[in-house]
Amino acid sequence: MAEYEELARELSRLVAQNGPHAPRRICEAVVASSLADGAAVTLISDPDRQEPICATDEIATRLDELQFSLAEGPCLDAHSLGHPVLVSDIADPADTRWPGFADGARATHARALYALPMRIGGARLGILDLYRLAHGPLSRDELTIALRAADAATWAVLNPSAGGRTAPPELLEELIGGGLARAEVHQATGMVAVQLNVPVATALARLRAHAFAEDRPLIDVARDVVARRLALDPGDDTDPEIDTDTDLG
Repeated sequence: MAEYEELARELSRLVAQNGPHAPRRICEAVVASSLADGAAVTLISDPDRQEPICATDEIATRLDELQFSLAEGPCLDAHSLGHPVLVSDIADPADTRWPGFADGARATHARALYALPMRIGGARLGILDLYRLAHGPLSRDELTIALRAADAATWAVLNPSAGGRTAPPELLEELIGGGLARAEVHQATGMVAVQLNVPVATALARLRAHAFAEDRPLIDVARDVVARRLALDPGDDTDPEIDTDTDLG
């Protein structure tokens, strides 16, 4: 994992900085680290409803287009199953899961594909799709940092102008299920987690504690954090004790 420490720091920086091009910069950071040769972020609600946010190159774009056109592929399986789908050799004749997609993918220079779900709790937003030009599996450390990149991409696409374009609000609302107000709380939680260098559960507890102390709705506090009107003090330990094991409510 030591070889990807710089990537981990860069992912944290990009999430904290956010901005309209954060999803693309996360993909570019993954490629710059040599974890993958290309990357793409796609929002998915069903096989017929996909919204490409960004891709680092033509191969990543082509792999995304193939899966949309054919309604099959590792990204769609990863989204529906809710766990990574890792293809160490797209040319393996024994792998018959996606015959149409595999034929199209073999026509590109990609040889290994790794589809990482982008999730918030039980809500599935889409996929961070990575490819390599050489076949082979991800090591345990590589999978760990790849999942961290998928988490970073998840926070980034919740930005209203993700990818330098507007991610359709109705699509985000459909994907998240609880509506965009809940998404803002999730985004603020991720930002606080990065800013204070604390686990997500602790960050959510700090948001709730601040809302309680100020007698304000949690969503209003979250919106202030997302808009950078509020930064929680890392040294403030006067917040009321909150159960960090509870989910968003």
